[in-house]
Amino acid sequence: MDISAPQSESDVLSDDAIRAAVAHPDATSRSIATQRLCRAIRSANLSEADRAKACKVLDHISKDVSALVRRALAITLRNSPELPRDVARRLIADIDNIAVPVLESSPVLTDEDLLDILRSKAAAKVIAIAKRPTLTGAIVRAVIRHGDGHALANLAANDHAPLDEAAYSDMIRLSKSNDLIEESLIARRELPPLVVEKLISQASSEVAIQIAKRHDVPVEVAIELGQRTRERATIDFVDQSWVAKDLNLLTRRLMDEDRLTDSLILRAACCGQMRFTEFALAARAGISHAKAALMLHESGAFGMQALGVRAKLSSVTIHTIRGAAAIFKDLEMSSMTYDRSYFQNLMIQRVLTLPYDITEEDADYLLEKLDGLTDYAFDLDAAE
Repeated sequence: MDISAPQSESDVLSDDAIRAAVAHPDATSRSIATQRLCRAIRSANLSEADRAKACKVLDHISKDVSALVRRALAITLRNSPELPRDVARRLIADIDNIAVPVLESSPVLTDEDLLDILRSKAAAKVIAIAKRPTLTGAIVRAVIRHGDGHALANLAANDHAPLDEAAYSDMIRLSKSNDLIEESLIARRELPPLVVEKLISQASSEVAIQIAKRHDVPVEVAIELGQRTRERATIDFVDQSWVAKDLNLLTRRLMDEDRLTDSLILRAACCGQMRFTEFALAARAGISHAKAALMLHESGAFGMQALGVRAKLSSVTIHTIRGAAAIFKDLEMSSMTYDRSYFQNLMIQRVLTLPYDITEEDADYLLEKLDGLTDYAFDLDAAE
């Protein structure tokens, strides 16, 4: 069999697949169908006829009234050459969380498309362009002209951005009043010797020593400069929570810092992180982990309702976590063997079909999480 031969229209663009993506009355269902359809389009070797049909379908989806559906299109085809340029242009003119993925990654955008966005000076969109893996000198100059400090810091940190002498000169000048730009310049993989010298001449001793160590400059030169310290610390507590050995300590620390939010607990439950969910609910409700786990899993609807009320969760959050726990139990008790990615994939897919109105932000998070599980996305048929 010739695997390089184009797939037939029925393989990728079936009437049922298109109808689910464009005509289903529920926006969440349309978004799931859109992501499934777009994934098929980006992985298929389409014939010219299929490609023309796909363009029409994607053009229709890009005009969907639901931002969640348009977002599903944007994140799934953000790296694909199969995204029609006209559709890409419509997406980058959309709201930030739809435009940014396409601006950061899409290979179909031209300098003309990017310059139109840069002239708008929309901060998040300019930053997205500054992060692109391929940039021309014209786009670099436009980012410097139209971007704010955060955009320039991202441009400086982008080792793929071709900075010429004029660009470096502007960056160094602006870095005098912006530590983010300075730190991003220092972190570049390679800097011309003259740029290194100029950075050292205006830097504090702490920063100058960093430059010296990273870019092969005698430390003695750096030590002669003045002194200043600055610390940056960010904690990705969501990622930490999945690997922490003591979830009791972690969740109580998050509780003390007002970071144990409804959204965090709901997302954890929907992703199948049930031990974290149990400890989080225990911390929010002020009860033991054992009691919270019993109320969540073994006490029926009333147990979870009582636990949710005590934990001061919203009604939608209570119902969604209860639904996620039921899905988790059903998958755990099935005769199938899952690896972690497959299990999480099935959890998210089934949670998205629950009849509860979770926030658009939470649904968007789950869709993007699902898109990252590339090996198993939308394999509902295999799971049944």
